[in-house]
Amino acid sequence: MSNSHSAVGVALGLCKPCKGSRMEVRASDPDYVAKSIDCNDLFTRIAVGISYSTIVAEHVRNNHTKLNELWITPEYYSTSTQRHIGYFRSGFLKAHHSADNIFITRANCHLSAKDRADKYYAKNAMTITNAALPDVDKPRLRESTRRGTIASCINRLDVARRNMTKGIPLDAIDDDTFMDLMATTHFLEMLQETPDIDAVRAAVNAHLALNSPRNS
Repeated sequence: MSNSHSAVGVALGLCKPCKGSRMEVRASDPDYVAKSIDCNDLFTRIAVGISYSTIVAEHVRNNHTKLNELWITPEYYSTSTQRHIGYFRSGFLKAHHSADNIFITRANCHLSAKDRADKYYAKNAMTITNAALPDVDKPRLRESTRRGTIASCINRLDVARRNMTKGIPLDAIDDDTFMDLMATTHFLEMLQETPDIDAVRAAVNAHLALNSPRNS
């Protein structure tokens, strides 16, 4: 008999193997967990939450803060999978873990970099941001649409900054990447505070020109 979605969600919070009709929790091998902690790894994967056949959530121990974290994929899947993610989030909270330790990160399923603080993710966020910024200067768009693009970029970089710094020892943070991240965020915040949308469009064009690979 399969377990309910709610029960599987709670099982991830408790790090207990559990299987439902479309959701599953798989716990890590105890030997791996013990070795990872003994080796002083920054993070130790304790269990994963699976929707159908895809890992969408990961219960992780932060060995620096000694706190448990839930890493949730930012990828958007089907409506049912999004509901499953909601059950995993709810189950983590029902197990008396803090909502402040829930992170949206691709590190939960990226095999080459299992650390949410890896500079790869922050650099990727900035790459996506620079790819989105030309939309601010597209012709025949409402001002609200242009500013909505900027707000979305700020949110993406805020998530990247939080993943890169919260609960992370200072010597594990890549300084150059962090400074680039903050500089871009401050630039976008300045744009949001600029009342003249034509000045905003001109500033975006200048920023993109300066950060073009041809000028690197």
